[in-house]
Amino acid sequence: MVELIFLHLPKTGGSSILEVLKYVYGEEHVRHFERDECLELNKRGLKISEVIAPEVKVIHGHIRYREVKDIVKKDKPKLVTFLREPVARVVSNYNWWKFDVKSNPDHPAYGRRDESLELYVSRKETQNKMSYFLRGSKLKSYYFIGLLESFDRDIQKLAEVLNWPDVPSFHEKNSKHFSSSKPKLIEEKLRKKISRLNHKDSSLYNRVLRSKTAK
Repeated sequence: MVELIFLHLPKTGGSSILEVLKYVYGEEHVRHFERDECLELNKRGLKISEVIAPEVKVIHGHIRYREVKDIVKKDKPKLVTFLREPVARVVSNYNWWKFDVKSNPDHPAYGRRDESLELYVSRKETQNKMSYFLRGSKLKSYYFIGLLESFDRDIQKLAEVLNWPDVPSFHEKNSKHFSSSKPKLIEEKLRKKISRLNHKDSSLYNRVLRSKTAK
């Protein structure tokens, strides 16, 4: 039976959390899904619930809520995710995307390898990604929602509410070619544009931030 599902929204610290989950539950009980694997399952008409082994207790990955909705209904696992300030998340996603594209001449977007941040953020598929992954769920359905900006503190809170043992610190993986945690400064005009184009994510993030501040 699945006990916990962690929806890893892009560039929100999920890689570090995967290491924590493996440490706490044991690697054999944690099933990680890359986004490409989820898309392939969708293409083949398969559900995540149909491909996980019986011993799996935790599901982690770039998974949309709708792709595990049947598991939530059946097993009633604890839903957990982390958010990030939307402008910083988009810039970090751009830095990662550009590095990935430039490093791989066979990448389908290789022809866009010199694309500017401004053009990148104007593409619809780059906008409101956090809302996209969580679509179909309600905030009150989540057992815990953390923020990347308070990552260490929120991991400790999560450990407390789930009665985890003391967990070591795992730092989000960074490439020597870019930093996913410290995006470069951008002009205020572009920052406002990114915020405007990601208004759904901004609303989502601010709702969670307010609820945390109120506690």
